[in-house]
Amino acid sequence: MARWGAPVLAILAAAVCLGLAVQHPLVPAPFAVALCLLVMGWAAWRPWTIGWLLTTLLPVASFAPSTGWWLIDEFDLLVLGVLTGACARWSFDAFAGRVAPTAARSDRVGMWLWVALGVSSLVSLAVGLHGAGGTAGVNAAVWPQALYGDYASAFNPWRVSKSLLWALLLVPVWRHVPEHRQQDMARLTVVGLACGLALVCALVLWERGRYVGVLNFSDSYRTVASFWEMHVGGGAIDAYLAMTVPVAFWAVWLAPGGWRWYCAALLALLGTYAVLTTYSRGLYLAVVVSLVFMAVVARRCQIRPASGERGRGWALRLLGLALLAQAVWVLGGHSFMSGRIVRVDADLADRVAHWRDGLGLLKTPTDWGLGLGAGRLPAHYSAQVPGGEFPGRARWQRDAEGAAQVELAGPATQQELAYDFGLTQRIEISPHGNYRVRIRYETDAPLVLLLSVCERHLLYDFRCQWMHVRPESAVSDPTQWHDIPLLGKAFAPGGRAMAWREGMFAMTVLSTGRPARIHEVELMDSQGQQVLKNTGFSNGLQHWFPAAQGHFKPWHMDNLYLEILIERGVVGWLVLASLAVWTGCGLVRSIRNRDPLALALAGSLLSMGVLGLLISVSELPRIAFMLLLVVLTTSQLTQRSSHPRL
Repeated sequence: MARWGAPVLAILAAAVCLGLAVQHPLVPAPFAVALCLLVMGWAAWRPWTIGWLLTTLLPVASFAPSTGWWLIDEFDLLVLGVLTGACARWSFDAFAGRVAPTAARSDRVGMWLWVALGVSSLVSLAVGLHGAGGTAGVNAAVWPQALYGDYASAFNPWRVSKSLLWALLLVPVWRHVPEHRQQDMARLTVVGLACGLALVCALVLWERGRYVGVLNFSDSYRTVASFWEMHVGGGAIDAYLAMTVPVAFWAVWLAPGGWRWYCAALLALLGTYAVLTTYSRGLYLAVVVSLVFMAVVARRCQIRPASGERGRGWALRLLGLALLAQAVWVLGGHSFMSGRIVRVDADLADRVAHWRDGLGLLKTPTDWGLGLGAGRLPAHYSAQVPGGEFPGRARWQRDAEGAAQVELAGPATQQELAYDFGLTQRIEISPHGNYRVRIRYETDAPLVLLLSVCERHLLYDFRCQWMHVRPESAVSDPTQWHDIPLLGKAFAPGGRAMAWREGMFAMTVLSTGRPARIHEVELMDSQGQQVLKNTGFSNGLQHWFPAAQGHFKPWHMDNLYLEILIERGVVGWLVLASLAVWTGCGLVRSIRNRDPLALALAGSLLSMGVLGLLISVSELPRIAFMLLLVVLTTSQLTQRSSHPRL
């Protein structure tokens, strides 16, 4: 494997990474290639730091609303670059005669569990592809359709399965790291979780400052930071915070005094703020359970701060009071969260009904044994569950003459879902005058098309200009341009924060069961400048981003364990459960030996485990990869009693 497998893997990863980099819609090809080579060189030079690199950059390594990429994103390029460099270093060490340490017996058990996970993932992928209509190969003819596909397409199994593929490819790389660097690798991965959390906190402050105000807790604005996977709902930021905020409090407990402790305390405060502004009751519960667990274990196992507890008693009390005041401010009074707490019973009953509908998709012994297949839940749920249809869809395709077009549809039958989906493109807001839309489209019957430009980060509209287009009959001439002025006030900044708001142009079909075929669309600002990119869809949905603003049930099961069961069956569920149990046993041994890193990783995994009762992450590749990376890091912990430095 070291002499032949690693070089082959390095070459393949490099080819795919560079091939995708030169196609990046935003970054010039030379610069994109240079960034990939920089990552490869770093991973080859310091392979034990790749955990820090991945966890630090994970929350910001996606520009989906601007690129339109769906099947892949910039984080995939990062992983491929890391794989290339680490495997190249592995190959060099093998040919230089440097032998990697032999795995212990307990490590071999874990290795077999990872192999079993790989086999079950391949089976789940095969089942998903078969259910989607056969093995969907990605070639030049269908590449735009794959790259900018949707969740009911035959390419969703590939999208969902890639996180497991990346993790499985990293397993031998992780194990090849020299034994004396294993602890450094685990420590740096945990530090990377804290660094990534710091980036997310900065993005949360920036987002809320522009749109609702940092101290505004009465508006129903859910923070998303840069987790664009939430364009169809889901709990991407919830899961990320669940796995990283416990690490911040771990750092508060274990960091030496001085500036490092104050940085950890600030991170804990900001992380708590980010948690509170998600308004996720499940996340609140998960973080509290994790922190209580970590506090009890640290006391009982005598995992003490690196510099002792002397001198920080008052600082810890003040931090606790600040956290309590922050929580009371967000949860009390007339805040949005206080209303959500009142609705706990009703929302839980609705979620239980959602789970029941999901389990009802498993109809045969084969379904129960192998599942519906990776990534197939949205297609089955939207087609088979009453009231579970998508609020809309956007499909890139070619017409009979080979010209590119987008078939844009609203809900199939439920008119109340009509405003919950649109095809969007991010633009820079012009503060003067009104926008005007020029569009060529076809319809088979009269429908209502909503065109709008709004101040919008991802899920919520603020000030808008809009127009409802209502043709009295079918539109059959695709060459005719329709000139449509948008109504509404100009986007003159009403304050310094408003001047930094981002804008989105959106097209939404409001009629049920009546799609529109969009051939070309242009957006003119008040100066007559055309501001959209890829107006004729010749490059697929590049720069375009389908986004929902409500009715998220078709895309998620809202329970990690049920979603695994539904898509991967009892077999896949048992494999993952075995890996989780094995990981937990290893953590217990390490905690008994007073390993502080084990305490941080245990808190992270426990928090995600509790949150998994109310959200699912298997359909979110970046978050699923991060969870597997934490598990992989945990498996590399060895018994030791010394305390790491932060």
